[in-house]
Amino acid sequence: MRRRFHSGVLAGLAVVAAGAGWTPATARETKARHETPPAPVTVLDVAAFQTEAGQYVGKLVHVNGCYITSASSGGADCAAFRIADLPGKVDWNGSVPLDGPTMEDASFRKAQQICGDTGRHDQCRAEVSGDVYDPFGDMGVQGQRNFELRNVRIHWLAEPATQEREKTHRPSRS
Repeated sequence: MRRRFHSGVLAGLAVVAAGAGWTPATARETKARHETPPAPVTVLDVAAFQTEAGQYVGKLVHVNGCYITSASSGGADCAAFRIADLPGKVDWNGSVPLDGPTMEDASFRKAQQICGDTGRHDQCRAEVSGDVYDPFGDMGVQGQRNFELRNVRIHWLAEPATQEREKTHRPSRS
């Protein structure tokens, strides 16, 4: 009987050595097959955000068609402008507040450097992704809501200004 026990153990080791047994890679593959894929991200423009944000509280959304404006230490806005805007005039069609303290660092720094006023500037054209947040709902305030985005990442759409490109790519004269 002792001999059979040893031969059974050896046979089991041979199966594992041949790769037919459990391995960590097998466990990862099995887990990957059973995980649900991430939910698709909802894409909204500024006007849709203003009317539909309540149904996305706590969810990641992507807002397109805006300009970053009013960037300060507290945050910024993702603003849409009316078609008839004239240079130097503020004619917002609406905006989405972006929470500064939770914003991605690189996005926040660039916004503060180039998009600090309320104007529509080509270098501030962007799309943003973030989690919809309801600050008044968290405080228990009833009625009208003012939704904002937290954990924001700004996706800049504009090319760097010509002057910036010239400064960084101009060969030095000797």
